[in-house]
Amino acid sequence: MYGIIGAVVIIIIVVLAVYLSGWLTPPPPTPGTPATIYGNGTYSNCPSACGFDPRNLTITHGTKVTWTNNATSSHTVTECISSSDSSFCPNKDATPLSPTFDSGSSGITAGNSYSYNFATAGTYYYYCQFHSAMRGKVIVNP
Repeated sequence: MYGIIGAVVIIIIVVLAVYLSGWLTPPPPTPGTPATIYGNGTYSNCPSACGFDPRNLTITHGTKVTWTNNATSSHTVTECISSSDSSFCPNKDATPLSPTFDSGSSGITAGNSYSYNFATAGTYYYYCQFHSAMRGKVIVNP
């Protein structure tokens, strides 16, 4: 009887030690990857005056990307899908995310951010709804 109680106490101590050491806790989420929306206030010659930095981004699945608008004008981060206008999205996604990533039609105002967690591997093209020459690509590796 005392042997069983002793074994249970030892098991509890071992499990508690393993838990407290972090072996049983899930890994922390993948840190966010920053991206910048830039602009100098004149958008007639976009993309030289405005755009996404980096324009092409390669990440692993499960990574959150955060676009911060450092420009003075509102911009969007809108995934190209099969229904997108081809003048905005010449490279439309073959299989868009469900739901697609989109910062919204009102845009990201100056100083604000939009984030999306890319859980599925693939290549995703995106653009700004207000400035069609602003385009980018996110390559999500497995």
